[in-house]
Amino acid sequence: MRLLSRSVTIVVVSISLVLLVLLIRYWLCVKQYLFEKEELAQLAKQYAGLDHELAFTKVITELRKKYPGHILPDEDLQWIFVNAGGWMGSMCLLHASLTEYVLLFGSAVDTVGHSGRYWVEISDTVISGTFRQWKEGTTRSEVYYPACQCCVRV
Repeated sequence: MRLLSRSVTIVVVSISLVLLVLLIRYWLCVKQYLFEKEELAQLAKQYAGLDHELAFTKVITELRKKYPGHILPDEDLQWIFVNAGGWMGSMCLLHASLTEYVLLFGSAVDTVGHSGRYWVEISDTVISGTFRQWKEGTTRSEVYYPACQCCVRV
């Protein structure tokens, strides 16, 4: 009886895991994104070269017009100090969901470090300053300037 109970438990757990994996695979195939990286890049390029605080304000305003209800209201926006992987700066989260996030990042000092490895596509557009990226599989870094977009596909 005890052996039968364990066997049933193992079968139920195995079936549940298989169904969960199938559900996740289905969701990954049909998920949709709200934001398009090209649209975000174009918006950032529009305000590139302005004072970064003014550019951030204008980007937030435009995003609220284009995506009503999906950008946090001013009272919920917070600049959070981040020190991770050797780089430091501040970030302000504008939108987050299970499939994507949009944030602003800035640093008042030159900073270097490792941002990590992810199973996602990351897209960055420079509004002011520069961004240097060393892509995996290469031996040289690339420098991105205002209005430039760089992508990491992992």
